[in-house]
Amino acid sequence: MTNSSLLLTLLYVLIAAMLLVLCLATGWKRWIKMVMILVVTISYFIAHFTFEDMLGWPTPRMLPEKFAIVAVVIEEPNKERGIDGAIYLWVTPLDSNRPVTVPRAYKLPYLKENHSQLSEAQRKSRQGVRQIGVVERAGGGSGSAWFKVNADNKIKLRVSDAPVTRLPEK
Repeated sequence: MTNSSLLLTLLYVLIAAMLLVLCLATGWKRWIKMVMILVVTISYFIAHFTFEDMLGWPTPRMLPEKFAIVAVVIEEPNKERGIDGAIYLWVTPLDSNRPVTVPRAYKLPYLKENHSQLSEAQRKSRQGVRQIGVVERAGGGSGSAWFKVNADNKIKLRVSDAPVTRLPEK
């Protein structure tokens, strides 16, 4: 656990202790106390999902529409061991073929088509050819909502070589 996640945990424990004192020591109406308890309980669940982002675990959120592939790890399905399989991507979102932010880890459900494309992209990337990915959503939904989850949609990727960048003339 990092210092910030430990601090956040201690902060929530402090808030819960203060809530307990307020609920026991005040004459507030029962419904006010119940609302306070509900708010603190919901905040624990929000904090739990925030910890995942802080600790660097791959997010199941939607991939950006266009991205540069940094790395790929493919976990193939294995029925004997009960593994569904997954594709882990480290990508950098692109806007006008320029990186927008730092790379982010994503987890996608395993699809054979994506496996073959990403294996080829990984091979080319090792040869020094930068790879660009574009999301094609099966079922037609748009991926603009950041809170949608990749596991809900079967995402098909289209991977291609990045355009060659030319250095400016001197």
